[in-house]
Amino acid sequence: MNRRAFLTSAVATALAVSAVSMAPAAAGPAITGTDPAAFARADALLARMTASEKEALIRCDFAGVSHLGIPALSMVDASAGLRGEQGVTAFPVPIAQAAAFDEDLARRIGVALGTEGRAKGYNNLLGPTVDLVRTWHFGRQAESLGEDPLLTGRLGAALTTAIQSRHVTATVKHFAGYTQEVDRFFVNCLVSDRALHEVYQAPFRHVISAAPTTSVMMSYPKVNGTFATQSPALFDDVKVRLGLQGYTVPDFWAGDDQVAAAKAGMDLAGLGSAGVKLAPGALANGAVPLSRLNDAARRILVTMFANGLVDNPVPAPAQDVSTPEHKSLAHEAAVSSTVLLANRAAALPLPPSLQSLAVIGPAGSDAFTGVAGSSYVDPGDWTTPLDAIRSRAGAAVKVTHVQGSTGDVPLAVVPSSVLRTDGGAAGLSARYYARADPTGTPVATRTETAVDFSAAPVDGLPGAWSARWSGTLTPTHTGLHRFSLLPAGTATLKIDGVTVVTGSRGTRRFFLGPYDYPLQGTVDLTAGRAVSVELVYSTAAADPGTCGLALGWQPASGIPAAVQAARAADAAVVFANRVAGEAMDHGRLDLPGDQNQLIAAVAAANPRTIVILNTDGPVAMPWLDQVESVVQAWYGGRGMGTALAAVLFGDSDPSGRLPVTFPAGATQGPGATLATYPGQNATVSYDEGIAVGYRYYDARGQQPLFPFGHGLSYTTFAHGSLEAAFDPAKRSVTFAVTVTNTGNRPGTEVVQIYATLPGAASAEPRRLVAFGKVSLDRGAAQRLVFTIAPEDLMVWNSGNWTLVPGLYTFAAARASRDITGQRTLTLG
Repeated sequence: MNRRAFLTSAVATALAVSAVSMAPAAAGPAITGTDPAAFARADALLARMTASEKEALIRCDFAGVSHLGIPALSMVDASAGLRGEQGVTAFPVPIAQAAAFDEDLARRIGVALGTEGRAKGYNNLLGPTVDLVRTWHFGRQAESLGEDPLLTGRLGAALTTAIQSRHVTATVKHFAGYTQEVDRFFVNCLVSDRALHEVYQAPFRHVISAAPTTSVMMSYPKVNGTFATQSPALFDDVKVRLGLQGYTVPDFWAGDDQVAAAKAGMDLAGLGSAGVKLAPGALANGAVPLSRLNDAARRILVTMFANGLVDNPVPAPAQDVSTPEHKSLAHEAAVSSTVLLANRAAALPLPPSLQSLAVIGPAGSDAFTGVAGSSYVDPGDWTTPLDAIRSRAGAAVKVTHVQGSTGDVPLAVVPSSVLRTDGGAAGLSARYYARADPTGTPVATRTETAVDFSAAPVDGLPGAWSARWSGTLTPTHTGLHRFSLLPAGTATLKIDGVTVVTGSRGTRRFFLGPYDYPLQGTVDLTAGRAVSVELVYSTAAADPGTCGLALGWQPASGIPAAVQAARAADAAVVFANRVAGEAMDHGRLDLPGDQNQLIAAVAAANPRTIVILNTDGPVAMPWLDQVESVVQAWYGGRGMGTALAAVLFGDSDPSGRLPVTFPAGATQGPGATLATYPGQNATVSYDEGIAVGYRYYDARGQQPLFPFGHGLSYTTFAHGSLEAAFDPAKRSVTFAVTVTNTGNRPGTEVVQIYATLPGAASAEPRRLVAFGKVSLDRGAAQRLVFTIAPEDLMVWNSGNWTLVPGLYTFAAARASRDITGQRTLTLG
């Protein structure tokens, strides 16, 4: 690393030592669980091991090394809690944790995760996930910590060090450049060397710097032509350049050639023996150099010794490990992550004079607390938003719940009674083709009374096949009709020649979690007037060995009843949601189904309409100017209901800020072309380079709907002038800003520091280099101090890190587009 003389400046402002420091947190919690003699102990044990014992360790054959005192690694997904377990705490999803902009909160969540994991008998927690959100399409963005490398890295480091303080190992994932679910097992990500290091590897740099003896999971896709699991360049980056001293491990389904992976630098061969495809002797017979075998085994041992796994065996699993303190922390985290996006006419908090409230949408037990896949956590007994609102409102407020919309769920299968084939029989005419597109001569033609299958409906179809159904549908109601498709593959529904639903899913449901992955659409129909129906399906986009499709509908809209309830209430709160999770991406930015129509109709009936977005990220908001308040709730875990009630009634300040930019339209941000998402010919081009997230919007002059870092409070804050100082000995820049609560109630502010590098750096317009959160009573003030490490100002240039000499502009801000003060320094 090029570490030239760091700072020259005429500015030498002395900063008061009484100020609150927002310097990067030390790896304090990890030190508690770290054995300082880990390397010596690992080397001593390694010297006693035979080649076959080393291979057994690498192959997750822990029975084969138990006589050496080496414990088995027992693994569990753990980013929002312990996936697959009961009697545990469901925390907000990681993107919500990131919205808190709070390292201390992340650290406390990490301690809770490590404590519960160990109490359940696990010593290896798979998390945190520090993949960056590159596009709004990303189905796993809820599992990430946002779009910014510094925010993600700092929070990831806090989580990792805290988890490992409990005598368990964390596995940070996924290295590197994993940004989409479409074609995730084989897509080739073309990303520049600079973007790879400055953006996608940067979060791992923060984590590894704080916790060098953690473990790192490699990602599924190819990176610049080579699978990440078999890329010597990526292994060199994570181990040599970033300094990982622990082990690397593949994701569960990552690649068949595990010998090639081991040669390239993979240490542990799988996530337990179930993922290992290596036969005994496959590595120890000379297929992998002895030096590589020794290095892999040593890294596994170092990780175990350093994090206390050897000296602190896990106890017998307890039935219920969720403590009152952890449940309280889950509520606090949900409040801290809640983002108030808009609040016209001070609609929130709800006033004491409120006498009636209409709650509309999936606000009961149908409210989503998490996402499908590795991050899903069973919330157990929890208080739903509807119950929490009713409890907080009390007897003086009449709370009415009307469903209005079922949200993003598959609908009841369309019955044969409303369908007619081309020949007039009940059902639809079906034609099946032995190819991926429905052309040519069908292999089978018949009548289907309904479209609902999860296996090939006719015999003799190959792995890639397609089908076409046609006929008419006679509605039983007049008005808005919802239709859903639940495919494993690609499907398109046309009614009277107009596309109503279209899209693809790799699977109908990911097997981890309860949520299906439907596609949704709406159309206005008239009772008794038959319309033509054409449904086309192909297995081409389905996960290998899967197929399926269900055609569902909702003929009677719930919107009229919702409008009636809203019109009769003092205020209306509308809940909207969107399914998200592993093995799916978002094809559209819109809220699914009839939810946009519902919000618009309710807003027209009641001027005080508040929208709660229970989504994993940005959605289109065509109704934004019609409603008074919008609250981004993410998926808040078990504390979501009580947190929302506290925010709505003003018991708590909504203190979250956006960790991702919300685009104004689907064509904004990276990935707006087919080549850049989801790619062509299994290749996706990261043409935006280092301009990811808000950096892209700044570089391209795009105006987002809501910028990165945005979030409102129920009070107001003033930022004092930005003070600056430098320390040549430590090669660090220090800033201070005084924050004053100028409103009439307590509240929470997040101060963000951005840097603009000299023109010679050819960098993004601005990058986040520090952040800090402070809660203040009305009229109170506090001085925050931020220390910027030189590494966070460097650029990747020709294989080296460089601090480009010149004029740097530093800005204090409330959001990436809301600057409150600036200072310039000459660094070189």
